[in-house]
Amino acid sequence: MEYLVQIIRNVLGTLYQAGGASLVIAVLFMSAYMRVRKLGVGPVVQGWIQEFRTSSLFRRQFFLVFYICMMLFRTLFCRSIWGNPLDNVLGIWGLHKEDGSIYTENIENLILFLPMIPLLFWMLEEKEHNKKRPLQAVLIRSVSVSFGFSLLIEFCQLFLKIGTFQLTDLFFNTLGGALGGLLYWGFDRSRKRAAAYIRKLGGWDTEEWNPPAEDSGRLSIIKAETADTEKEKILVPDQEKTEGQPDHSTETNPTEIPLTSEQEEAIRALIREAGQKMLQAKLADDAVHEKEGPANFCTDFDMEIQKFLIQGLGGILPGAEFFGEEETEGNAGAKASGEYTFYIDPIDGTTNFMFRYNHSCVSVGLAYRGKMAAGFVYNPYVNEMYSAVRGKGSFLNGERLKIQDKSISEGIAAFGCARYNDENVEVLFDTVRELFRRSLSIRSGGSAALDLCRIASGSNVIYLEMKLQPYDYAAASVIVEEAGGVIAQIDGSPITLHEPCSILAGTGRGCDETRKLIFCKSA
Repeated sequence: MEYLVQIIRNVLGTLYQAGGASLVIAVLFMSAYMRVRKLGVGPVVQGWIQEFRTSSLFRRQFFLVFYICMMLFRTLFCRSIWGNPLDNVLGIWGLHKEDGSIYTENIENLILFLPMIPLLFWMLEEKEHNKKRPLQAVLIRSVSVSFGFSLLIEFCQLFLKIGTFQLTDLFFNTLGGALGGLLYWGFDRSRKRAAAYIRKLGGWDTEEWNPPAEDSGRLSIIKAETADTEKEKILVPDQEKTEGQPDHSTETNPTEIPLTSEQEEAIRALIREAGQKMLQAKLADDAVHEKEGPANFCTDFDMEIQKFLIQGLGGILPGAEFFGEEETEGNAGAKASGEYTFYIDPIDGTTNFMFRYNHSCVSVGLAYRGKMAAGFVYNPYVNEMYSAVRGKGSFLNGERLKIQDKSISEGIAAFGCARYNDENVEVLFDTVRELFRRSLSIRSGGSAALDLCRIASGSNVIYLEMKLQPYDYAAASVIVEEAGGVIAQIDGSPITLHEPCSILAGTGRGCDETRKLIFCKSA
């Protein structure tokens, strides 16, 4: 009988010991089996590899889950049964046990918990922006997360009798998490300061000086560069310019843009891939977030696509800076001032995207030395890729675009408005009323970039909006101009690249007629 009891005890102990690991493996295996049975092995494996290769968020989630599973296997799964879990509640605080042998479990626990918090913050960075938080807030979050997770493990060991409940484990696990949070918060700051110090030490921190753009009312001023000197000349009023085209500080000599055809094609391919992410997105309620101002939204897919674009474009043009709509890692915002600067709107028409209007796009503009040089706007719902490089013309899916200089009465007038940008809304709708009476029809598509590109393709005669951000119009501005259209602020002054401004774009005649309507109504 004694042998039978011992055998049963050993069998049950073995089953109990391996139960946790077996449960995890069984759940994962059956989940994978159900997926494979439904789609087949090839699509599942290819989809996993593609997601891991292209999605930064998926990689971060994978590494975090992998590391937590490794911690659970060490602390809970595959542990032997312990007689009394409360044998040594205080734990061992030194480096030696009572018998004199070396004791390093505290240091091991500290090292084990140290990477967990950086991995967690790395995964949540696009939502929580922990790198930008005060150190105190980051440390409090690190301590609370690591202490809570450690306490959960200790209670599991206590109630399942698979280890001892020790205060030393709680202390060193929490300390490791706090150090991990400190490392995550300080690494990027230290790296940037070290890089800035090295640039300053080597004399590489000088930047080309760009004079501030001058304000222009009814008269415009343009800098004319010569081989030896810079001369300023005053142009006649906007109405008297050739073909009604206002001067732009965004224009540049096409020979000054060192962008190879291979790089152009790589940018197009990357943007098409970003568009496919938009098509495949399944938007849940918890993936939509409110930003500043009424009816101003951002989704998880806006942030994911922008991060994907920043990573890919950085590989195509190393050293480029980024001015994107969303607050993600790598986005310098309005402070971007590199030799190359990409202006990114990952999903232009977010409200359309939220309500499945199927009228949104990926917009990427490229500035070279402070002047717009190229633009790419892709609508994945109809597979339309608008693209233009300064001096090479505008294209829609490879077909050259050329605008006919039509008046308002000969075409469609488009406009844009957003509740979070309600400046001069009365002037806007008064003007739209007049455009309705004078044009063939009016449109408001909900995507400024696409409405601007429809000027280049001939669908719209003009586009009007009282306030837009640079990433909204940067890409489309090159496409409009290279197709023979004009784009400026409503008063005729050049569009800006570091702050929002009004937009009036279209044919030369259409813009002149619209500008007269606006100023006649406001006079």
